[in-house]
Amino acid sequence: MTKADIVGKISEKLGIEKNDVQATIETFMSEVKNSLEGGDNVYLRGFGIILLF
Repeated sequence: MTKADIVGKISEKLGIEKNDVQATIETFMSEVKNSLEGGDNVYLRGFGIILLF
């Protein structure tokens, strides 16, 4: 599954424009990246933990 697939599924399920979903996903990914670059771990309850080694 690609990012575009995820955007499409969220858009379809929630009735939100793809552009709005895309912007949300991009912002989320940017925040995760910034946290990891800052030395923080990212905890997503019910999904997992993202760590940089």
